[in-house]
Amino acid sequence: MLYESKSTLDEFKKRMVNIRQAIPDEYAAFIQEKSVVTKDGKIPEKTKWLLLLIASVTQKCPVCIPRAVEHCLESGWTKEEMLEACMVAVLVGGSSVMTFVTLVDQAIEELQK
Repeated sequence: MLYESKSTLDEFKKRMVNIRQAIPDEYAAFIQEKSVVTKDGKIPEKTKWLLLLIASVTQKCPVCIPRAVEHCLESGWTKEEMLEACMVAVLVGGSSVMTFVTLVDQAIEELQK
């Protein structure tokens, strides 16, 4: 399976710069909303990124997955914890979601420091 987490993230970041330049107010609002939703609250930021990873897998988003993995790794989640959480996504989304769990495994391997 040809999929590269790093190049996917690089292309995403490049496109986001283009979007920010084209519609700066809307982009800023999106970033602000993301910042508010992901910061520590009643649920710790660390847990929110794991939830975002599960949602990314369930939604089958090949861009969201490495972004969430990147933040999960920075937050201290282990490979085993992330993969176990992703199995919840498989329960919700069905066996086809397992394909995207393999992208999580690959992203972890590529993005671990």
